[in-house]
Amino acid sequence: MKSKHSGTKDFFVFSKTERNGIIVLVVIIILLILAPYFYRSFFNAIPSKNTTFYSSADSFFTALTQKPEELVKKPNNPIEHEEFFLHKNPNYFFFDPNNASIEEFVQLGLSVKQAQVIERYRSKGGRFKTPEEFSKMYVIDSSMFKKLKPWIRISFVAKSNEYTKKDSISNVKEQPIIVELNSADTLELTKIKGIGKAFARRIIAYRDLLGGYVRIDQLGEVYGMRKDLINSIASNITLDSTKIKFINLNLTTYEELKKHPYISDYQAKAIIYYRSKVGNIKNRKELLDNKLLPLDKYMSIKSYLKTN
Repeated sequence: MKSKHSGTKDFFVFSKTERNGIIVLVVIIILLILAPYFYRSFFNAIPSKNTTFYSSADSFFTALTQKPEELVKKPNNPIEHEEFFLHKNPNYFFFDPNNASIEEFVQLGLSVKQAQVIERYRSKGGRFKTPEEFSKMYVIDSSMFKKLKPWIRISFVAKSNEYTKKDSISNVKEQPIIVELNSADTLELTKIKGIGKAFARRIIAYRDLLGGYVRIDQLGEVYGMRKDLINSIASNITLDSTKIKFINLNLTTYEELKKHPYISDYQAKAIIYYRSKVGNIKNRKELLDNKLLPLDKYMSIKSYLKTN
């Protein structure tokens, strides 16, 4: 009688041929699993003689890892193949760009290279008749010219086509008019071309309100004064900072404070109230730190403030 388990047993009983086939199959599977490891080990151990290929591959992978900003082409320097090293602490003084030395230009904040460019221009006969002509030098950018313009004093420029007759007397060019803005009266101011009596009176009246001018561009706050007019007279004006009338924050009154053009009635009250609470104000920056003045107002008024 045939057992009921005999059918199931047939599934787990293999012939010799079947067993050999299973062994071969297992070996093939193991070899396929280990093949990648053998492959990497084999090819890493044998260095390639194709150096061109490796060089190209290195360049490719370097490009992939390079930062985007490194791939951006840097703009050309305004002056090719020349490096500019600017003076970190410029010392401003009046100068004539037609005869200032390289050392003087460096003191004013220019680099040696920039000064040499100007010197080469002058050596070829170039001359500056106005401050604006000096600004046209390609080594002088707008920010640099803005700092230097108040200090430019062009005393005399000889014209190449000026000749005198044998029996004539050579004319001496009239010296430019220079006016100190914080001490000049209306008569002196009207000597400047473009400044009439009305402008002269307004300039002096606003000067009294301010306590003196600390920057030439403050003339733009005078009623009717246009920017082009200020630019044209800038070379005729000097500023003496010793004539500034300071506001002592610990002694001034509310009435005095509110009269200043840069301080409103509300801000004057706030400053006096703050002083009554803290006692003496030790530093003018306290007005900014304690939000008694906004940044723009503080930057305008700080040159007039002191605490002792």
